[in-house]
Amino acid sequence: MTKLRTVLFSALAGLFVSAVAGFAHADRIVISGVRIPYGLVLALSICVLAILWLNRQFQTRLAGTVFLVIWVLVTLRMAIESANKDLVLTVTWYSTSYIIAGAILLSMAAVIPAMRQPLKLSQEIPEYQA
Repeated sequence: MTKLRTVLFSALAGLFVSAVAGFAHADRIVISGVRIPYGLVLALSICVLAILWLNRQFQTRLAGTVFLVIWVLVTLRMAIESANKDLVLTVTWYSTSYIIAGAILLSMAAVIPAMRQPLKLSQEIPEYQA
């Protein structure tokens, strides 16, 4: 894969996943009168898993770094009020948690070395050859 293809694919994936996560983070469910903000954990988990998958798929941390930059840009855009006075990331504890925890978790996931692809059965392992 070329670097350009890696950057473009990661940017598109980051744009899509970040937009979905930006809206999904505020989702909550009420069980027995208790409001549980499962969307926060779901949104952050999806973003972290997407970074880890991109790094492994392309075998470079560049993919995760591009995803992280796009996530920051999309999150900033959602936190700025539009001309119609629309605001996606309002000033609530779960939006603030999404921004802070997202910045920390996604930065950590982006700098983790890429996991190697599993060996295919047709590939030989040199240290085990007789």
